[in-house]
Amino acid sequence: MKHPNRSSAAMRTAALLAPASAWLLSAAASAMQAAETSAPPQPEKGLGLVSPVGGYALMAIAAAAIISVSLIPAKRGHQD
Repeated sequence: MKHPNRSSAAMRTAALLAPASAWLLSAAASAMQAAETSAPPQPEKGLGLVSPVGGYALMAIAAAAIISVSLIPAKRGHQD
């Protein structure tokens, strides 16, 4: 025999979930519509005054400094 409260429990659950599912569907639809109509955001230009040549020059100066320090003799020639 079927329990008398089983159908009413299913109806209560459906009644509780219906507004939430309707809200989710409307939110998804509005998000899809907004995504179709709006243009993607453009990236910022940042510092337009700085040239990449300055970065390369700084890297060349740092590499030259490291190589020149590595080539300085240790002045231990008489101990070898």
